[in-house]
Formats: sequence, structure tokens, C-alpha cells
Amino acid sequence: MHALHDAVAPAFLGGVPGGMELLVVLLVAVVLFGIPVLLLLGGGGYLLARGAQEDERIAELESEVEALRDQLSESDRDAAEHDDATGRGDDADENDGDRER
Repeated sequence: MHALHDAVAPAFLGGVPGGMELLVVLLVAVVLFGIPVLLLLGGGGYLLARGAQEDERIAELESEVEALRDQLSESDRDAAEHDDATGRGDDADENDGDRER
């Protein structure tokens, strides 16, 4: 009976896992928690980098819009100065509309 008793040793001696049990617990913890955390951090980093690129692109587009608005306002001023120099103002455009009726 003594030989049978030695063959059935408990997996946890003294209530504390040891050796291979600790390795299995660590492996399970890595799979359950480590991999998802890495995926979340990687995805978050990708989204932040993508957002930074979009911010740069938006800033570039805003500067282009501002330049186009400046060009448009300059061309409007030039057209107004040209109308003043030729004697035709906004009232001339209104009279043209009356003749067509």
C-alpha cells in the first residue's frame, strides 16, 4: 500500500502550485490578457497616428482655402476698381436687367 500512496502525489503541494502549473497559469494569463491589450494598444497607436496625419492634411487644406479666399477678394477689389474707373458701378448692372424685361 505504501507504493500506491507514492504514485498518487498531489499536484499542489501545500496548496501552492509549482513548476509546470505556474507556467500554465502564466501562459493562460498572457493569452487572456496580454494579447488583447497589445492589440488594443497597437490599434490605438494606429488611430492616433492616422488622426495626426489627418490633422496635418486639414491644416494644409485650410491654408489653401484661405489663399483662395484672398485671391477671390483681390479679384473682387480689382473688378470694383475697374468698374469705378470706367464709370460703371452696381447701378449699371441693375439697369441692364430693366432693359431685358
